[in-house]
Amino acid sequence: MDIIELLKFEHAIFRIRFYFLEKIDDPWQELEAVHNFIVNVHAKMEDLYVFKDIPEAKPYSNDHKLIEKYGDSIIKEKRKEWLPRYVKIVLDHNLNEEKYIFPKVKEKKGLALDIIEQYGFENYQKMTGIDIRDF
Repeated sequence: MDIIELLKFEHAIFRIRFYFLEKIDDPWQELEAVHNFIVNVHAKMEDLYVFKDIPEAKPYSNDHKLIEKYGDSIIKEKRKEWLPRYVKIVLDHNLNEEKYIFPKVKEKKGLALDIIEQYGFENYQKMTGIDIRDF
């Protein structure tokens, strides 16, 4: 598995988690966990290991900052009515990455184990269901 395959896998995990997140009455703990993962693992991997070599990816890197601020605000203010918009922004962003940026990655890149290790291998496994060390 290379980093692009891993990022696409994580996008699929977000779609599943967001589906259930919008169905539960008290989404705050799950939202905080998913948002933390998006900001501190997923977006960081994209920015440091994928986007840096692709000039057209700059707007997507900027999106990460907006997603971080918006998600932080939703969590801080506990604005459940803002949640569907957050989900749409993240999912649309991910879809566009897969459509316009990921195909521009010419060479297979290794996994960003340093970022995952900082987050914690066990925490990564809880979020995604896989032990990345097995790949």
